[in-house]
Amino acid sequence: MCPEEQLSAYMDEELNEEERLEIESHLAHCQSCRLLLNEFMELKQSFSAEMFALAEPAGFENRVMQAVAHESKIRNLGKLWLLVPLLAAVVVILLTIAAWPVAVHFMNGALVIGKALLFTIPHAVSSMPVVAGVTVALSLTVLVVSLLSLRRLLRSATV
Repeated sequence: MCPEEQLSAYMDEELNEEERLEIESHLAHCQSCRLLLNEFMELKQSFSAEMFALAEPAGFENRVMQAVAHESKIRNLGKLWLLVPLLAAVVVILLTIAAWPVAVHFMNGALVIGKALLFTIPHAVSSMPVVAGVTVALSLTVLVVSLLSLRRLLRSATV
């Protein structure tokens, strides 16, 4: 049986000593394997000759180096975008620190107005009987309408 699969490894000197001796012994007796090995060697030589004969196009190296430099610049710009959220956070913190006294003053003013309204509205309603009566009437109307709506909703859910 011919070791055709191992001829390429033999030609590339990839076999260990024992396998190499086995192939050489076989080649001494087998004409078809010798011819196949010679064809492999001719192919290898022609491929090698063709590969060495190939030359890169004019300016190829310069174009590659320019493309690499361009890609490098783009990647470096991509890293700059990481600074944008950091700068935004710094700006927000600085604006908060700068505006804090104004915000505290505004909140104090709102709190004073809220307290004033909290004490003024009940006194105003109680001192004006018409307003008190209207408020009570509106409250009762809202309560009755809510109860009727709830009753209707519960009846439709059980049916």
